[in-house]
Amino acid sequence: MYHRTYFSIRKTNVITMKFISFFEKRRYAIIIGLLLLITIIFSLSIITTSVTAEKSVTREKTVTSVKIEKGDSLWSIANLYITDEYKDMNTYIKEIMDSNGLTSDVLYEGSYIIVPYYTAKR
Repeated sequence: MYHRTYFSIRKTNVITMKFISFFEKRRYAIIIGLLLLITIIFSLSIITTSVTAEKSVTREKTVTSVKIEKGDSLWSIANLYITDEYKDMNTYIKEIMDSNGLTSDVLYEGSYIIVPYYTAKR
């Protein structure tokens, strides 16, 4: 009986020593990993916090007619009229092209195009 108890305790001690040795050898890696994990969790909690505010002014879409001058491009015209309602410049230029039935970005001096944009509702 003493023999079994001795080996059982010895086996438990060996496992415990291996476990402790594992952490002692990798102590700095574990500490850095924990600090990195805490930093990521903290950063995500800050980043995901969002503030939403209602716009007090309602906006409506309208159009204007623009005469093409020498040197004008869809990009330069879109840059003058783009508003926050549009996702990006390329989406806005596509809408201008669709509104005017354009299949290419070539504009001719002296012609007119309509340009949609958003303005404060009256």
